[in-house]
Amino acid sequence: MSKLFEKLEAGQLALGVWLKSGPSWVSTIARAGFDFVRPDMMFSAIDWRELDHIHKAAQAAGITTWVRVPANPWLAGTGQLQLTVDVARAFSLGIPIVGASIASAEQVRACVEVARDWHRSGAGEYPSSNESFAAMNRKGKNLAVFVPHVEAGTAIHQMDEILAIDGVRIVMLAMTDLSKAMGYPFQYDHPEVWKTLDSIVEKARARGITIAANMGYAYTTAEQMQGRVARMYEHGVRICLMQGADSMLENLAKTLLADIRAKVS
Repeated sequence: MSKLFEKLEAGQLALGVWLKSGPSWVSTIARAGFDFVRPDMMFSAIDWRELDHIHKAAQAAGITTWVRVPANPWLAGTGQLQLTVDVARAFSLGIPIVGASIASAEQVRACVEVARDWHRSGAGEYPSSNESFAAMNRKGKNLAVFVPHVEAGTAIHQMDEILAIDGVRIVMLAMTDLSKAMGYPFQYDHPEVWKTLDSIVEKARARGITIAANMGYAYTTAEQMQGRVARMYEHGVRICLMQGADSMLENLAKTLLADIRAKVS
């Protein structure tokens, strides 16, 4: 069982960061104590070879890989199923959690079905008998999990239908675009945004589904980040994607360097 799932099984909060570049970050992220890394193929130059290297580095470091494959839930349409191609390819590499920003319940159903597929030849795994083929079709529950990322208005409106889909175990709320879609852009702590989050958590919990959410960009100091994550946990979020590894370095370094310069000026 990989680290993110270990935290969930223990009833603890799982923490991770997203990644916009290569595998050299991964061991640092693991040593810092994060539970998962989320390479972002939607908004970065990460390619498939680099993704494979990131995943291998995460395996070696003992943390979970959760990739976001490219999609455009705002303009591509609610019935666009091309994203299933990339979802299938990512699972074939042996990546345990594959996410995509989705526009509809129809897309979620298709991607959950992809997660049930047996192909893992990208990870060098092939069936060699009826028994091994049957085993690859059965799969362990944490071997291939599709996570819908909800940030488009069409997906928000279909949330009840998404939560009712058999096989959905984790739903990711992308809080920046979700707040924008609700009419409260960048207002992560707006009462209506919290109200929507609380409603989704309650419905998800009743179905045994874990809610993940990102921390947001507005929190730029260690104290602000600590407070934000604590509030999210109080509201039922059990997986927190904090920020990008690069953006966290920028934010924390700004405060550190300002303090240093103040002391030596």
